Amino acid sequence: MAKEQVSSILRALQILECFADNRTEWTLKTLVNHLNLPTTTVYRQVSTLTERQYLVQDPVRKSYQIGPRLLQLSSAVVGQSDLRRIARPELEKLSAAVRETINLSALLERDIYYLDKVETHRSIVCNTQVGTRAPAYATSCGKVLLACQDRAYLEPYFHWMAQEAHPLTGRTITDPQQLQTQLQKVRLDGYAIDDGEIEVGLICFGAPVYNADCRTVAAISVSGPDYRMREDQDLMISALKHTAENISRLLGYRKDTP
Repeated sequence: MAKEQVSSILRALQILECFADNRTEWTLKTLVNHLNLPTTTVYRQVSTLTERQYLVQDPVRKSYQIGPRLLQLSSAVVGQSDLRRIARPELEKLSAAVRETINLSALLERDIYYLDKVETHRSIVCNTQVGTRAPAYATSCGKVLLACQDRAYLEPYFHWMAQEAHPLTGRTITDPQQLQTQLQKVRLDGYAIDDGEIEVGLICFGAPVYNADCRTVAAISVSGPDYRMREDQDLMISALKHTAENISRLLGYRKDTP
């Protein structure tokens, strides 16, 4: 493949990756500034992606959003995920038992990526959405997944955090040393807590999911309003860890595996 064709593909992927972030709407100008590419280059790529329905343009604001073809592709990928398929029945059982929102997440770069969600029918719910991302340092699933990473991953992560992490609420931990202390506790306890760090008044408990190779491949969480979660904390954590163990077992994990 010619070099110019490869470069064109890379630029198109760079544009699409912008929409994988928490920001789901971009103008041509913001894309140009973010990617530091020539306006004509970004315009050609965006026009092609829009023509192919990977993006759509708002006729009034002239901004771009994810289009139906990209949504179809992402749904197919998520829908065929063995992890999601295997975990789903266990997530539904957990939600029925604790009557709170359940999330399944994986680590993606410095964020967590929501793979699946089981909603509660109670009045206050967690505002997460499948296919979106959230900063790992601000979530219980993120802390669980970070706690399982080696030094080669964590050292650059903490360096980045010191420069770039920003608070989402008044309780968000943005200090790397404070997060390191929490991660040590997560390793000892086998679960993590997000106490109003991503959303005011919301508490989340997270636990790791392992595969047959004893690697942490995901995390699950129980989320709900602080007054309910504090009242039933022991029950929530016990049920959460039991469900995480069940999913891990279904993925082939065995505690006695060398």
